[in-house]
Amino acid sequence: MNIVEARDAGKKIFVIIDGKSIFYRGYYAMPNLSTPDGTAVGGVYGFTSLALEIMRRLNPDYVAVAWDKPKTNIRRRKKIYAGYKANRHPAPPDFYTQLPILNELLKALNWPLYEYDDYEADDIMGTLSQKANDQGIHTILVSSDLDMLQLIDDDTEVYALKKGLSNLDKFDVKAFENKYGIKVNQFLDLKSLKGDSSDNIPGVRGVGEKTATSLLQKYHSLDGVYNHLDEITGSLHDKLAAGEKDAYMSRELALIQLDAPVPLDLKATDVTKLDRKKLHDKLLELRFTSLIERLPEAMRYEPDTTTNAEAVNNELPDVKIASLPDELKDPVIVVIKDDAIILSDRRGVAYQTDFPTAARLLINHKIIGHNLKSITEQFLNHDLKIDYLAGFDTQHAGFLINSLEPTKSLTQIFAERGITDPTAEQLVGEVWHRWHSLQPKLAALPKLYKLATTVDFPLQIVLAKMEKRGVLVDPIKLAVMSDKLADDISKLERSIWNKVGYEFNISSPKQLSVALFEKMNIPPVGKRKKSGSYSTSAKVLAKLSGYSPVIEDVTKYRELSKLKSTYVDALPNAIAADGRIHTTFDQGITSTGRLSSSNPNLQNIPTRSERGREIKAAFIAPTGRVIVNADYAQFELRLAAAMAGDQNMINMFADPNNDIHTMTAAEAYGVRPEQVTPIQRRHAKVINFGVLYGMSPRGLSDATGMTFSEAKKFIERYFEIRKPIRDFIDRTLKQADEIGYVETMFGRRRPTPDVKSSNFMVREAAKRAAANMPIQGTEADLMKMAMLKIEDILGADQIMQVHDSIMVECNESDAEQIASEMKNIMENIYPNLGVKLFVDIKIGHSQKEI
Repeated sequence: MNIVEARDAGKKIFVIIDGKSIFYRGYYAMPNLSTPDGTAVGGVYGFTSLALEIMRRLNPDYVAVAWDKPKTNIRRRKKIYAGYKANRHPAPPDFYTQLPILNELLKALNWPLYEYDDYEADDIMGTLSQKANDQGIHTILVSSDLDMLQLIDDDTEVYALKKGLSNLDKFDVKAFENKYGIKVNQFLDLKSLKGDSSDNIPGVRGVGEKTATSLLQKYHSLDGVYNHLDEITGSLHDKLAAGEKDAYMSRELALIQLDAPVPLDLKATDVTKLDRKKLHDKLLELRFTSLIERLPEAMRYEPDTTTNAEAVNNELPDVKIASLPDELKDPVIVVIKDDAIILSDRRGVAYQTDFPTAARLLINHKIIGHNLKSITEQFLNHDLKIDYLAGFDTQHAGFLINSLEPTKSLTQIFAERGITDPTAEQLVGEVWHRWHSLQPKLAALPKLYKLATTVDFPLQIVLAKMEKRGVLVDPIKLAVMSDKLADDISKLERSIWNKVGYEFNISSPKQLSVALFEKMNIPPVGKRKKSGSYSTSAKVLAKLSGYSPVIEDVTKYRELSKLKSTYVDALPNAIAADGRIHTTFDQGITSTGRLSSSNPNLQNIPTRSERGREIKAAFIAPTGRVIVNADYAQFELRLAAAMAGDQNMINMFADPNNDIHTMTAAEAYGVRPEQVTPIQRRHAKVINFGVLYGMSPRGLSDATGMTFSEAKKFIERYFEIRKPIRDFIDRTLKQADEIGYVETMFGRRRPTPDVKSSNFMVREAAKRAAANMPIQGTEADLMKMAMLKIEDILGADQIMQVHDSIMVECNESDAEQIASEMKNIMENIYPNLGVKLFVDIKIGHSQKEI
């Protein structure tokens, strides 16, 4: 009988866990897991993870845990054979320090732990199972020890833990017989013959599982084998004869004893008796927030928010506009409708007022708003102080909880409901409702909650200030550049027409395909598209470079045309009356937490070509002022080294004279650093950065000109010398698959549902994104921390954040001091990082100079 049949028969289910064997798996699966104070908790996490998997899959009525009592559990078997388990090594010290933590967790779960002198966990489990079966209860034994298989019968199953913490082999009578080819009652005799090296049970020397199975299939039992020993010939006869004593001793050793003094206490093992709050609090204390999310419904703790001073009604409050009180009671909702400010405190009443009055009332209050950056900008437009607005942002909180969900403004939320002009009462009620829903969810994830409240929410205020400051732009320089580009594009156009032999629209992919592949007979790359033309993508043209001068002309034509239309001609239209471009910064676009710039995007101006860099010359500082640019050097690589624990890389970064790409090339090619060629360094640089984005041999080949075979060998060699990086990526992908999300050092999360996609392309793209997110996300976290500190300590006018750099506009006389302080702040933003950060500082009158 299996669990489904047992349920159908109306039987209760009792799960008995081999505690120490499961704990061992967790300990070695997650050896570096610890709480912020350094307490090791890998074993506890692994055990708890499996416990939740058991509850989810099996939904048992009763659960108990059996444990091997230290030093005394094998005394009885030691008397039978002194060498029993003699090959076992003692566990490391931090294994034992976790046991009290596990005991506390078991108490919260209401799962009793049983251990007794002279009885191993197997004996306790067998005894408890038998007692439960006698009362008509179906039992499931969970262990990584296959000795348990001898206990299988019609009312007992075994779930044997294989690799990892969620891979279980399920054995009932039928499954056992199909796998081993013998009856369940023959399993003990199988072990008696073949022995067990893990427990140092000798068995019969020279007899393996295949031979032992054949003997039992023919002679049925150990006694049957030896009663017919004279029928067995050759060396097998001699081995069996010589090993008879060991065989029967092994049988006695392996036999699970069913006389352990363990009670069947159904009340003590009843899963409905768990203390949900105690379990929730313990998981929070251990920072097992991912496990809180995996708790089955019956184990979840839902706090009684009515006792919380910040709580509001679960339903949308019946908000009414009322007269403004003398003071507000926390927390305070802030909503802007048209040109009015709507405030609502915990009493659920809305008050309409003006900006100056609101500013006076809101000081020293806990603020809640939907898009605090937008609210802050309105206050800045009225020249009011705004630092107190760094409260709880319901729009951004939703994004932090699920970064795959796009953020929505209140206008969008109501528009989806068919409401084009929501009332003030509706707006306030919606924010109350969202705060009530999101605040507990965020609070249940302590690391993420801390990141939200100390970094992301306060940064909304800084971003609002940056947007208001804007970046000064010289429109005359852009106009001159536009004219020069127009001339150069026209020349390229004529050159291309002359080479092809006729005039056509070069910007039309179809017409260009005809010109290149039909008129000029250049061999196309790939198959024809449905339109009948061949691809003329940048990737295709790169493969054709050198085949004809026209290819280089077309590539250049496209580059200059894009510079002119996308940047040089478009940017002047974005210049405001104050001569500045006020881009929009957003934290809620990329799941890594990186800032995005839009309307226009000032983070994506091309800088690889000289013509692209020339655009930066139009972004200037006013007279008497300069721009200071502080740029993290090899930021992602340094973080990868720290997060992967690659001490070799960490040591390289500790010496500012080392060039990481040269050092990597030296190791990869087996030469001294001074012997590294420029090509070898370039190869190392490409892979150093590309590996963080899942670069394949084909990708490396395309980027460097290596053959596929050379690229494959280079990547293999790279991962030999950077094994910690490989291991880190593997761990990250495993977490993405098993837990369903990846996270940064500071708890920012990215859900990873697509790593299980049946679509290969989707799945591989998801894996690449998952592998990179912890590093790039940690980079974003640290960058934001630096921005907050620069604003707070220096009071400097930050105007841009681009990739790994921060730009500040300041008086020329203060530039050197501000540059020095920025460097100090950024390099020491998180002293416990584990790797040395380096910031390169440049000062100039335009962004081209920095």
